[in-house]
Amino acid sequence: MHGVRQWWVRLSILHKAIVLSCAFVIPILLVVGLLMNDFYDYREKSDDILSEYARCTDYMNAMEQENALLGELTFAAPESDTIDKYADAVQDTASAWERLRSAETDGSTQSEVLKQVIDRTMKSYRVRQETFIAQLHDGTFDAVNYEALRTQGSYLTQYTDQLTAAFLMEGREGYLVLGQRGTSQNMVFTIVAAIGSGAMLYYARSLLLPVQQMSRGARRVADGEYDIEDFNFARSDEIGMLADSFNHLKHQIARTIHALESEAQLEKSLRQQESEAARLRQLIEQSRFAQLQSQINPHFLFNTLQSVANMAGIEQATVTGDMVVRLANFFRYTLDHDDSVVTLDRELALLRDYISLQELRFGERISFEMNCDSRCAACELPKFTLQPIVENSIVHGMRSRSAGGRIRIVTESTPNGCRIQITDNGGGFSRSKMKQNTAEGHRSIGLQNIAGRIALSGGSFRIVSCPGLGTTARIILPMKGEEHIC
Repeated sequence: MHGVRQWWVRLSILHKAIVLSCAFVIPILLVVGLLMNDFYDYREKSDDILSEYARCTDYMNAMEQENALLGELTFAAPESDTIDKYADAVQDTASAWERLRSAETDGSTQSEVLKQVIDRTMKSYRVRQETFIAQLHDGTFDAVNYEALRTQGSYLTQYTDQLTAAFLMEGREGYLVLGQRGTSQNMVFTIVAAIGSGAMLYYARSLLLPVQQMSRGARRVADGEYDIEDFNFARSDEIGMLADSFNHLKHQIARTIHALESEAQLEKSLRQQESEAARLRQLIEQSRFAQLQSQINPHFLFNTLQSVANMAGIEQATVTGDMVVRLANFFRYTLDHDDSVVTLDRELALLRDYISLQELRFGERISFEMNCDSRCAACELPKFTLQPIVENSIVHGMRSRSAGGRIRIVTESTPNGCRIQITDNGGGFSRSKMKQNTAEGHRSIGLQNIAGRIALSGGSFRIVSCPGLGTTARIILPMKGEEHIC
């Protein structure tokens, strides 16, 4: 036994797995082979029983058909085809009986005895039947012979029922024998599987226990305990080599800890440099904002001035004066306010002047609606944010509408800030069209500029559009400070 243990310890994990697999799989294969053999015997027995049952059923059906036609002969005329049908049924019955009689069975069984009884009865039945059919062809109906045939036919049907039951009973006994054999083999299979499972569990424990011990040791080393005892499992397989490598690694960690501390200090210095780089990036973004703010497209100013010139030729006072005043307010807003961020109240005031100018220009072709929440008045946003969006709706959204255009501006207070929504019922656009315009440099007026500035201020900007239905631009502004109730 000691020699076997030493031999087992010297084996590698792969060889141990092969030995256990052979010791476990070979008996299982033998038991499975026996079970498969019984299965094939069971299937062959089942096929024999089903075939014999089918032959009995064919014979019984043929006999019943023959008896049924025999009953119709009572009212049949000599020249009718019922006699021919009856003769054909007699041939079918004879064929079915020949198939049933010629099937191989054990001569000592009850089914063989019943076959012999049916065979003798059939011979007597056929002699009487031939005489009866000949009399029918001569135009004579023998009632005595007819009743005798009916009685014998009934006996044959009963014998056939008994034969079918005998076949099924013999098959049941065969099934019971096969079932007993299967039970015994299942017990053997269970015993072999239990022994094999025990061996596999022992083998798995011999692998997992050292791994668990080394895992706990690794956690202690990770916690800074470098003075734990070395692992010595007294085995030469992969587990033993893994233990030796672990011990060597543990000693190496103690010698390299100072190098790791130096690397940590270097990493701290790198983080400080990254923080400084982030500050520089913020300064760059502020410079970029100043550049973005200067990119507002003054396209609507030229359209407005042209409208002022046209209206001056038609009217001579109020309307033109109001347009000039609102346009002056617009220029004053652009030139006087040097702040990059303004309140929503100021931005909406500019938007009202702009909408008044556009209403004079487009008349009833476009209607404007503003629904502003006063609680959002103190919210801050980048200057020139709302006007370019409304201008984009007019220039691009209403291009395809000759009348019935509508632009709606809504501000709404939220728990964390303010939501601004600008909706139009213009032509809209698809996502692919928007990507194409962006790639070709033809982005709608100021939208890319606006999105960048809102992102820099901590807000969010999103556009949703559906071709033929319209476009919605949604801006979410964060709450800045306790004094802003947005």
